[in-house]
Amino acid sequence: MRKYIILLFVAFAAVSFQSNGQSLKFGHINTNELFKAGVMPEMDSLTLKMEAYAKDLREIYDEMVVEYNKKLQEFSDNQDKWSATIKEAKQKDIMELQKRIGEQEQSSQGRWQQEQQKLFTPIREKVKNAIDKVAKANNFTYIFEVETLVYFNETQSTDILPLVKKELGINK
Repeated sequence: MRKYIILLFVAFAAVSFQSNGQSLKFGHINTNELFKAGVMPEMDSLTLKMEAYAKDLREIYDEMVVEYNKKLQEFSDNQDKWSATIKEAKQKDIMELQKRIGEQEQSSQGRWQQEQQKLFTPIREKVKNAIDKVAKANNFTYIFEVETLVYFNETQSTDILPLVKKELGINK
């Protein structure tokens, strides 16, 4: 719904702007093309950092699973030898560890997303600044992100990806 309101606003602005004798200049870009591995050097570094971070989180999780399996095996091997009180305490310990494993998994996902956001923000800002600079230098009225548009007429809009790549010093 929000997209349609924005498109309606743009269409209305275009009509009123053109009726005043001024023309609009539209541009579009697919920023995902900039973020593909190898296109922006920073993405390689970000990918390596995120892989290392994920590996660290995975190691913590794996250690907990190993401990859980060890306790489960110990319980299975010794439950006939233990009294009801010891058995109950061991079961409670296993259940608490199982709960902590689940919490660790959820926490890891959230922490991974936060880390990704933190590392990705400077790259996103760099791209935004390059788009702004290209748009101003080339007198564009609007720049649209291709991924969010339902439809656009490519003949009435300029793909600014090559200009932004040049602004960022990307030769690919």
